Amino acid sequence: MKHFLFYLITLTVCLPFASCSDEFAELPYAYDEISYRRGYDLDIPLDTVVYIESQAEFDQLFADEETKPEASVPFSEGVLAVVKGIANGGIVDLQKNLIQSDDGYHLSIRIQTDFTDVMEPWYVAYVIPKEYAGKVDLDIEYYLTTDYTDLNN
Repeated sequence: MKHFLFYLITLTVCLPFASCSDEFAELPYAYDEISYRRGYDLDIPLDTVVYIESQAEFDQLFADEETKPEASVPFSEGVLAVVKGIANGGIVDLQKNLIQSDDGYHLSIRIQTDFTDVMEPWYVAYVIPKEYAGKVDLDIEYYLTTDYTDLNN
């Protein structure tokens, strides 16, 4: 009986640690391997959420790139939602926010640009639960910087 209680207590104490692994991440989460500073030129529509649902689709998305993101996507549990846009000025700041709504998610993206004469691509990506594929509302806002102190540098 003493051995049984010892094993039962040991199992009770160790079980929470055994069920958690370093590979597990709670969904949704930002997939920052694809960002506007990484230099990718992905062939996807602009200002639209594109859903990558398998490793094969992911590999196809990066087929023409010299490098692809190192972090894996848990396609058994989720999908990769990617948005591509092009700013009509240099990107000073990019803020993203994913909020769960009644029947999906709402993704808002705010891009602060400066006065430089460039067309700068940007990306935002999240890994979301599979059942929400196709259920992300998108809101993109561009605004021009009002801070002129860095423009002379």
